[in-house]
Amino acid sequence: MNFSDLDSVLGVLNAAAKIALLAVLIWRRLYRPFPVFTALILWDTLTDPFLLWIIRAHNALYAQSYFMVLSVDYLLEIAVLAEIAFSVLRPPKKKSLPKGVLYALAVIVIAVGLAAFFFATHANAATFTHPRTVFVVDSSVAILRLVTFLAIAGFAQVLGLGWKHHVLQMASGFAFYAAVDLIVTSLQNRLHAGPDYAARYHSLSQFLLAGYLCSMYFWCFTFVQKEAPRKEFSPQMAQFLVSISGGDKRQR
Repeated sequence: MNFSDLDSVLGVLNAAAKIALLAVLIWRRLYRPFPVFTALILWDTLTDPFLLWIIRAHNALYAQSYFMVLSVDYLLEIAVLAEIAFSVLRPPKKKSLPKGVLYALAVIVIAVGLAAFFFATHANAATFTHPRTVFVVDSSVAILRLVTFLAIAGFAQVLGLGWKHHVLQMASGFAFYAAVDLIVTSLQNRLHAGPDYAARYHSLSQFLLAGYLCSMYFWCFTFVQKEAPRKEFSPQMAQFLVSISGGDKRQR
């Protein structure tokens, strides 16, 4: 199978996975607790054929269009991570979090994002070119995905979460894709110019798409399953949230 045939197979599987995932999100009404995640999948579903049309009909505009799509995609991914965090920290029987928790969470997300950005920036001493910028931003978002999953998995017991909860399944899918993403982008960043540079770069991109397909089909399978009832927060976590909320009230 040559590159063209494999691209066609991956393209069909990619479109089928996104349509199937959207159908599952609508059928199970998961767009209500996860509206940003649903928006991300819908955005990806619509922009794939849009970019194909641009590269065939208006090739001169492809670079600008791709940068625009990629920028929105990164913003949505970061918003999904915030959505996951809010869903995890929201008490099971409450509709909203204390304001103190939201402020603290915003600070943590910004701090982790900056740390991930500077880590990715110093991964290579090359100057910032367009591929370099993509590498830095992509690595930063991938690190955020991994950190989000590790934080949720590490505190799952005190948060009242198990592997049958959709929010943990969502974070698991993002973490797997993040690991593949970091490996692929690191390998691509270390490729040396040569006659086979484009072929090797493209084969790594195909591997990255295959990793994303695994995450999407994993979400399709797990989201169809009935979610287990969420347990109450552990006394330690409940006290922690109350202390943050109380501190916020005293400051006001």
